[in-house]
Amino acid sequence: REGARVCSPGRRLRLKLPFTMPNPIKLKVGLEMLSEVRIGPFGEAHALLSKVLGNIVAHPDEAKYRTLKKSNAKIGALLAVSGVKALLIGVGFTEESEAFVLPAELGPAGCAAGLAGLNAQADERQSAESSAKLQAASELQKKQAVEAEKRKLEKLQIQDDAEARKQPGWRAKAAGVKGGRDIVTPSDIGACGNAGG
Repeated sequence: REGARVCSPGRRLRLKLPFTMPNPIKLKVGLEMLSEVRIGPFGEAHALLSKVLGNIVAHPDEAKYRTLKKSNAKIGALLAVSGVKALLIGVGFTEESEAFVLPAELGPAGCAAGLAGLNAQADERQSAESSAKLQAASELQKKQAVEAEKRKLEKLQIQDDAEARKQPGWRAKAAGVKGGRDIVTPSDIGACGNAGG
């Protein structure tokens, strides 16, 4: 076969591939770091990374999509987000002094894997956010039901008090006193009237 090297048993065969494969460990680390980023910065990073990686997957032969200049404000902000550099290196980009460059020899497979991982993480976040909203709504509904029941009970107690006051011989009693005590003066309910201090 053309290009194959024959070597003796026990000797390692070293083949130089025409390109280096993307780094799956860096990709995994980058995705894990991105999973810890707050919602706002993650959303912005997800949108821009989806566009960058999606362009490479859709147009693998376009050189303009394979260079991310650090001087670009959007790219600079993207690179400041935790995990983005590791993800880019994981899909095959190399860091140079002025830019991140995806070598022309690399196909779109690494970018497709990065895009899939990124989208899965975004879906997971959205699912978690939706379930948190549902749980919060459920807790609010339970709290409102308890409060409504409490208000209903208080209203019934007020109605019972109003009915009792209509009875002949009803007299106000001090609360919390065994057998009740007639309220005759303001001090019977704790109002001392000493406003001067």
